[in-house]
Amino acid sequence: MSRRDIIGIGASAGGLPALIDILKNFAPETPATILLVMHRSDEAGRLGDILQRYTSYEVCEPADGDECLPERLYVAPNDLHLLMGEKHLHLRRGPRENNFRPAIDPMFRSLAVFAGGRATGVVLSGYMDDGAAGARAIVSGGGRLLVQDPIEAMSPSMPRAAISAVGVPELIATAAQIGTRLSSLVAEPARPDRQVDERVRMELLIAGLENATMATEEKLGELVPFNCPDCNGVLWEISDGPIRRFRCHTGHAYSQMALDEKQEVMLERSLYDSLRSLREKAALLRDIATRDDINRARLIKRAEGYDQDAATVEAMILSRSKSAA
Repeated sequence: MSRRDIIGIGASAGGLPALIDILKNFAPETPATILLVMHRSDEAGRLGDILQRYTSYEVCEPADGDECLPERLYVAPNDLHLLMGEKHLHLRRGPRENNFRPAIDPMFRSLAVFAGGRATGVVLSGYMDDGAAGARAIVSGGGRLLVQDPIEAMSPSMPRAAISAVGVPELIATAAQIGTRLSSLVAEPARPDRQVDERVRMELLIAGLENATMATEEKLGELVPFNCPDCNGVLWEISDGPIRRFRCHTGHAYSQMALDEKQEVMLERSLYDSLRSLREKAALLRDIATRDDINRARLIKRAEGYDQDAATVEAMILSRSKSAA
């Protein structure tokens, strides 16, 4: 009889203390396998060593193609999506989702497709809403969802988004209570698998850099008048229940919150690039003017025009900074 022995955990800002609380209270009645995606900086390389202090499971970063074994906690490596396959784990440098790689949504989708009713998703503290769409996929495949109580979470956005995405998860509780619940849950019979929506499978293929074409994205949604801030490609809007998402033809995917944040970053970069270019142009014209007696007045006048444009852009940057504060 199949058991609920496949656990996927997603965490971001404030997620490490919650994850430690789970492991401290996780005493599984039967063996299980845990996959973890945690947003972290490239320099945060000791996550596995930290987690190993709190669990008897072997904590490791898998290699592509490793067999998916019980009593293991597999940590997604930096800059690679961690995906579950038929019997193996896969690492893919696919397009970023919600501005992250590894991202929680692709890992959750892989559990929905390949673990079905055996899968339990866990969403912990984190900024914005990565994991919400993947949580819907897990539930649609017959799995269930546990969510850290937003009141306890250091960053409640991810737990709130997951709750909104699925309606009523199986459990909303403290991280310690989630660890206790997982201990007995892994021995429970799995629900029957359900056929997941074909779009879930398609997005999983895109994350794995398989069969990703413009024709694929056209099947996912409708074109919108926004460009992808990562590659400047066209975007398709995907309606996913209460979730509004976007994906470009090279595969970058965003929730509407993630798209808003990325556009803000790119807009600020563009403004600073414009400011730099205008100031460099004014400086170049003045340098040329010192060597050109005939055109000096005209060149200086042009430089003053660029100075004025630079002042306008600088005022725009300061205005945006004040409005964001």
